Formats: sequence, C-alpha cells, structure tokens
Amino acid sequence: MTQAFAYDVLQYPALIFPQMHPSRLAAIGRLHGLASAAPTRCRLLEVGCGDALQLLTLAQAYPHAQFVGVDLSHAAIARGEAMRQQLGLANLQLHAVDICQWQDNGLPFDYILAHGFYSWVPPQVQTTLLALCRQQLAADGIAYVSYNAFPGCHLRSILWDMLRQHTAGIDEPAAKIKQAREFLEWLSSTVTSRAPYADVIRHEARDLLNKTELAVFYHDDLADLNLPCSITEFASRAGSHGLQFLAEADIHDSSGASLSEDTAASLAAMARGDVIRREQYLDYLKGRRFRQTLLCRAETNLRRPMDATVLTQLQAVGNLHQDIDFPDSEAGQARPGLLRFCNSSGAAVVTDSAAVADALARIGRAFPAAVAVQALLETESAAAAPTDPPPASTRHEVDAAIRHTLLKAFEFGLLQLHCDPPTFATQAGTYPRLNPLSRLQLEQGKDMLASLRPSLVSLDNVLGLELVRLLDGQRDRAALLAALAQRMTAFPVSAEGGQQRLQPVHWWTQQLNDQLEDGLRLIAQMALLENEG
Repeated sequence: MTQAFAYDVLQYPALIFPQMHPSRLAAIGRLHGLASAAPTRCRLLEVGCGDALQLLTLAQAYPHAQFVGVDLSHAAIARGEAMRQQLGLANLQLHAVDICQWQDNGLPFDYILAHGFYSWVPPQVQTTLLALCRQQLAADGIAYVSYNAFPGCHLRSILWDMLRQHTAGIDEPAAKIKQAREFLEWLSSTVTSRAPYADVIRHEARDLLNKTELAVFYHDDLADLNLPCSITEFASRAGSHGLQFLAEADIHDSSGASLSEDTAASLAAMARGDVIRREQYLDYLKGRRFRQTLLCRAETNLRRPMDATVLTQLQAVGNLHQDIDFPDSEAGQARPGLLRFCNSSGAAVVTDSAAVADALARIGRAFPAAVAVQALLETESAAAAPTDPPPASTRHEVDAAIRHTLLKAFEFGLLQLHCDPPTFATQAGTYPRLNPLSRLQLEQGKDMLASLRPSLVSLDNVLGLELVRLLDGQRDRAALLAALAQRMTAFPVSAEGGQQRLQPVHWWTQQLNDQLEDGLRLIAQMALLENEG
C-alpha cells in the first residue's frame, strides 16, 4: 500500500458524505427488515477515515455512541486527533495503522464505512476489508463500501491510462498535476479522430479539467492504483465472505425513477427477479461509474420491496415545495385537483389526496429539521374529523396512502428517511450558539463548515463569516448588532466612483439593523446552531 503514503504528502480535502450517515443507513436497513441499531448508541468503524471530519460530526451528535477511525496516513490522523482532543470527544478513537495489521477489541460494529478506499487499494487489501466486514459486523449490521464501477469507468479508464503514461516518473504532486492538466488541455483541443471516439475523449478530458479541487484530482485520477469493478463482480466477492447486497446508499440511484414505463418493464424482464442482475442491467442503461453499496450478512432474510409500514419508526427530511404552476400545465389541466410537490433537484411526486399533500407540505415547512412519520399520521388523523372520528378503515386507507407516497418520494430522491437524525436549532434563539466543531473550524481559518445535519456549508462572504464568529451563546440581538457593526468597520465597501471606503459604526448599524434577523435565519437553516439549553 505504498500509494497510500501520498496522502501524507498532499492532504486530501476534509469532506462529509451525508449518504453514509448512520441515521440514513439505519432507515434503509429497517425498511429491508433489519433490526438496524439506532445511531444514538451504535458502534461505528470508518476505514480510510482521513482526518476524521465525518467521525467528528457523528461523535459530537451522538455522545453515547462509539466511533472508531482507521487510516494509513499519520498526518491525517494527527489532524483528526488534535481536533478530537480540542473538542473533548471521548467516544471517538483514531488509529494511524494499516487495516491489514489493525486489531480491535473484538466487539462487533453496527456500521462499517469505507468511502473512497476500495478501488484505490490492492486486491489483497480489498479482501481484508470484506473479511473484516464479515468478522466485525453485528448480526443486523450494515457495511458501506464505495468504489469505481463499470461500465461507466471503461470510458474514464481511457483517460486514466493516458495520464499514467504521460506523468510516469513524476513524483512531486504539483508537477504531476501540472503535467496532467496540460496534457488534458492539449488532448481536448487537438484530438482528431472522428466521432464517437473524439466526442468521448473531449467530454472526459473537459470533465477532469473541471475538477477545481486539485488534491482530489491527484488522488482519485492520477493514482497508480485504480481498480473499478462491476456490481456483479463486487457482489460475488462480497458473497464469498458471507455478505450480501442490501441496497445502494442513495436509494434513488437504483429506483429506476427516471425510466419510462416500457424501459422499466423490459428491465424487470431482463432481471428475472434477480436483484443483482437488475442492478447490473440498470448500470448498463445509466453508464454508472461510481457505486455506494450497502452490504449485510448473507444469512439475513431481507424484505423486498421495502416495507412501508416501517415508516412509522422513521423521520422524513425534505426541502419540498408545492409546484404552484402545475395546475396550469398540460398535465395539471388534464387532471384537475392533482397536486405536484418537487425539490430543487427536479424530483417530483403528484397526489390527489389532501391528506398526502398536507403531509408533504409539513415536511417541506420543517426543513432542514426532520419530521416523525408517526407524528404526520397522527396529525392527519386528528385533522380529518376532530369531533366525529372517521371509520377505522378510512383512517387506515389515509395512513397507507401517506406511507406509500413517502416511500415513493424516498425512492425518487425527493426526501430522505432517517432513524434518529441529529438534532439542532431550527431557529436562532435569544442567545444563538454555533456548534463546537464549526467554531473550531472557524478558528482554523476554514470557510467550509460542518453543519449538524451533517453536511458541509460554505460561508462565501465576509459579513456572514463575521456574524457566525460572534455566535458564542453570550450575545442577544442588540449585542450581536453592536459587535457586528464594529467588526465590519475594518472592511471597505464600494462607494461612488467605484472607490473602496471604510464606513463608521453608525453607518454599519443602520445597514445591518434590518439584515441581522435574515442572517440568523439563514444560519439556522444551514443547521449550524446548537439547541439552547
């Protein structure tokens, strides 16, 4: 694993991946019949954890759970350990060690995560990872393994082979990146073959050039070792270690929601009831090049399709809104009374049920906070007839309709389902307080902060950064306004004639008086604030 030491030479950027959060994995597991552990008291291992930013967010959110991170990069683990100590997170252990040599205390893990690891290590290390998952996974545990996938990576592999040849013998990262990017620029502008080869090469080269994070480009695309595999091959390897395919971490990746009815029917015929065969043929249709596969023990009896009745154990999160233009559209006019709910990514679901529409609207209004599905059902039941309860059969039908639509919305990527997601302040209280991890990141000069959802959020302007720095839980609105106005006097603003001028405190106070509450509301929506008390 010599290649792994490259992460000591050039730091891989600290990232957070919501799709491998245990609250989401637990929801997927329970929907498939597993008694998945609640994140609040789980044991979780991350292999290849880097500087452990993901684990730091989890350890902060779930103080009664236990988290372990392993990585070969001593530099990355040292950064993570320094932050762990500063935050006082006793429920997190970090180890700088080769996974092939690591020994744990033998207690099973409810979740084992390996993101950006499998395709970049030799086959014997891949085998070690899968064996570890079998040996250390709890009876109802879930393993998350991401990897570069065929058939999509056949196209990218053409460029990877070219880049390896062109940069052979160059060890210094900056020089290797420079040579690689110059080659890609040359290739994309001068490839002379006729389509489709030229089109593929230009598209792949431009896609690589558009990677703004050069460290990611270096480690992911210029690595000497990069071993994609198909879902069929990966499932076979997992099976040889007593593991089976559970689902993809992003359920909508396998839902086929974007397929036409004819295509969905022909895919089902091709699959012949075989889950892996269906996944493989769906990859052929989509040209998938990256997978985030969930595994569980092979002896587990899984429920397929997912069990909608389990939704009452879960919480829903979704940035939904009703499409107010839909009634005037051709589809809306064809079916009066039909309502359409969508999100910013374009996913949508329609309903003609007022109860279902109300449940979706409640989820949208609560965002970014989670709403318990059971509470949605109880609210709709109470609202239906507060003085004259409807028959049990009618209540059952309404509940079933809500659960069915929520599950479809989940499959379409319209919302996420969680089991005990992290909590945070959805409104700025009297004395707003930034969460400790984000505060530490600010002290380190970061402008990408870990939210409590968790996710990474960007503070891309001085005013927002300075406001966030002041959220120490000791200042009310008046104190925040005064302190922020004072801080902003150090930053010039554009004046007439395009000149940059410093402005006095009273000018800033007047400017910020009507903006402060909006700023605090936005910070709360980013899930950066702790609950007060």
